[in-house]
Amino acid sequence: MISLASIAKQYRAQFEQDYGNRINPVYTQALEQIIRCHTPQAGALLYHCNPCQSDTTLYPSCGHRHCPACQHKANCDWLNRQRQKLLPVNYFLVTFTLPAQLRHFVWTHQKWAYQAMFEAARLTLLSFFERDKQLGENPGLVGVLHTSNRQLKYHPHVHFVVPGGSLSKSKALWQKIWQVPF
Repeated sequence: MISLASIAKQYRAQFEQDYGNRINPVYTQALEQIIRCHTPQAGALLYHCNPCQSDTTLYPSCGHRHCPACQHKANCDWLNRQRQKLLPVNYFLVTFTLPAQLRHFVWTHQKWAYQAMFEAARLTLLSFFERDKQLGENPGLVGVLHTSNRQLKYHPHVHFVVPGGSLSKSKALWQKIWQVPF
């Protein structure tokens, strides 16, 4: 697999020739550290095992926060923490988006409009559960209001997390109703 360090090393001269006068010195230093990471240019750590009489040479990491080789463990740790936050059931994300034509009205009547958006979305989801007996009787719903999109433009919408199951009529048993196909 190709690494960022090998790409940086291969194209560094051309990159510096084309953009050298515009590169922030901090970026140049980061690039140098990434190229040297886990190589003899970064130094060497010599280990000797007395019982087996073997010698091992290891090259230290650069430790730079933008180095993929150094941050692999940190990335894996973060991903594992995120996985632990997942619900222990299959669930689905359902989004209700307000049409663009109504955004100005909602902007001028936010308190009422946001409550109405939540209520309309909730009632819509519940109507699906009421009409389809396979879906169960008592669904769990969690809703979150977002008022902007990724570009931070006003775009009110509601996300609902809907578990792939529901409580029985007696509310004593969990009924798994949906299977994730993968």
